Amino acid sequence: MKNAKKDDDAWLQDAEVQTRIVEERGRWVVSLVFIDTKNPSRVLVNEIADYRSKRLAEIHALNMQQTAAKDSRGTQRVNKDDYNINNN
Repeated sequence: MKNAKKDDDAWLQDAEVQTRIVEERGRWVVSLVFIDTKNPSRVLVNEIADYRSKRLAEIHALNMQQTAAKDSRGTQRVNKDDYNINNN
């Protein structure tokens, strides 16, 4: 059963990493959003920490995003056309 969990998480190595900052009860909550580059409908949101100011949250979010996205192949990106968004 442990191996099945590792296989399920293998897509995280190819995931694009973005940050999300939202205000909740007077604190700024930072979350990392992992988006599968091969299947953009697969998303994982991981709440990291909360901070007293938005600027402090932005600084930490950028640092966490750069650390999580480090890859010898370069930064992974999702093709925005994969979402089939209709602006009409």
